[in-house]
Amino acid sequence: MFRGFSTFVQQKILIRVSMTDDKTRAKAMKTAVQFKGVSGAEIKGDHMNQIEVTGVEVDMICLTNTLRKKVGFAELVSVNKVEPPKKPEEKKPEPCYQPWHYYTYGVPSSSPHPCDPYGYNGRGYTEEPVYNHEPNCRIM
Repeated sequence: MFRGFSTFVQQKILIRVSMTDDKTRAKAMKTAVQFKGVSGAEIKGDHMNQIEVTGVEVDMICLTNTLRKKVGFAELVSVNKVEPPKKPEEKKPEPCYQPWHYYTYGVPSSSPHPCDPYGYNGRGYTEEPVYNHEPNCRIM
């Protein structure tokens, strides 16, 4: 049977099992982990009497019945869908615009602006630009 390109939902199944000692806990873990579709199992609960099974397309009723046959009393407590971790959104840098007061009446302001695309950055517009730092420049 072809199911297409659908994504499978991972689920967490919590089953309460009568486990009194480490031997029965190990037997329950071994039974749960060998089951089809199970990717992990963990003992939980205050009295260590619950087993949490994580997997994709796990038949929870069949798993509960198998635990009843091999270990002891088993009761299905809850089934939850596992949400994939959300990726943090990347912050895009905001475009840098010159403020409206940067140009006053057509004359540029001498105050530095954090977004200085031409590299003036605090240098007044009255200064002469430096084109070449070498004193032996023959062009000028």
